[in-house]
Amino acid sequence: MSGQIFLINYICDNQPMHLEVPSDAETMTVEQAQEHVQSQGASGRITDVQVSKITRTHEPGTTPGHYLQP
Repeated sequence: MSGQIFLINYICDNQPMHLEVPSDAETMTVEQAQEHVQSQGASGRITDVQVSKITRTHEPGTTPGHYLQP
């Protein structure tokens, strides 16, 4: 998989929200994240924007252990 995935957490009108954003950039600033949230059509007051990089993804065709039946 090329590129990065960033997790953007934010509050919109007192409701916690999040977005997963694929990107070719190595980093994403809070300002870039807020612009991305607004470009996705989020209406209302957006506050407390936080960005983190997702560094681990599940391999295709696998299921996390807590979802498997014994």
